[in-house]
Amino acid sequence: MVKKGLKFALLTLLAYLLQATTARHIAIASVAPNLAMAMVAVVTVAMGRKYTFFMALIIGYLLEVMLPVLDYISLILYPACAMLGALAFSDKSERKLEEERSLGKRGGNLPAHARTVLCALLSMFVFEFVNLFYISLSGIAIDGDQLQRATISILYTTALAGILQFPLRWWLGTYRLKKAR
Repeated sequence: MVKKGLKFALLTLLAYLLQATTARHIAIASVAPNLAMAMVAVVTVAMGRKYTFFMALIIGYLLEVMLPVLDYISLILYPACAMLGALAFSDKSERKLEEERSLGKRGGNLPAHARTVLCALLSMFVFEFVNLFYISLSGIAIDGDQLQRATISILYTTALAGILQFPLRWWLGTYRLKKAR
């Protein structure tokens, strides 16, 4: 339990540090990926909703304190986007799966690697949509360039989540089988 908590704390700190320092240096078409959201998507599927919420909340808080962009936007947006992705793509409980089976539905989870990519896609779509909405509320007209930059950000972050999930899931121990008691 302590080992899992320590790994989670290190991963949260690493996600914040990579977002704050490295993201702008690996930009494509002058659009930096959201490395923190990509890592949160991996944690969503690998560890569950509780860890997702705390990771997104801590990252949002640290980004808000250290790199303020708009008033409280990181503090609110990171946990909200992460939890929407977690609601849709984290593991279903055994109770929920049994309910679906009793109603005649197929009842199962998508493969974890597909759910990670879809979670990142949904989280980033909401993240960019809210940012564009905030820009439009500020009186700036949304043009094709802003939509293109938002699309690049969504696709780039989703692709990074698809790549990062393999080493992160291995490091978190998701691939190891649990010993029988």
